[in-house]
Amino acid sequence: MTSRHSLPSADARRSVLRRRDQKGAAAVEFALVVGIFVMVLYGLIYFGMALSTKQRVTNAAAEGARAAVGAASPADAQNTAQTRVQSLLGAANGRYTVLPVAAACNSAAPTGAQCITVTISYDWKNYPVVPAAPGLRLARVNSLGSSAVVQYSG
Repeated sequence: MTSRHSLPSADARRSVLRRRDQKGAAAVEFALVVGIFVMVLYGLIYFGMALSTKQRVTNAAAEGARAAVGAASPADAQNTAQTRVQSLLGAANGRYTVLPVAAACNSAAPTGAQCITVTISYDWKNYPVVPAAPGLRLARVNSLGSSAVVQYSG
């Protein structure tokens, strides 16, 4: 009479144990990598939105300076530039400031030339486009600014 054992052979047991050892490895690897991946993704979004806002501010400064060229007086130039910037960036509400339009050219400008300078400063610290990541204070943007100069013959 021969008895049959209900246990699998040694090779089959080793194979099952090897498979069982790998069960949680993917979950552990995912847990280790997902945090880094999310922070890199957030960094890309934050930098991209800051760059986009900087480009909008630069474009608004250039358009404000171009719009102020035809103004009759410095006060009209300031109002014209402010109106154009506001149409491009929306209502200020403290988010950005347009400094008074300057009309002085540097010494390299030709005789008779006039210049209009529009400077905009966007307060990113108090009005961020993307909120700061909790616990991540490595590279924050406080403000974005741009200045545009238009030179024309008077």
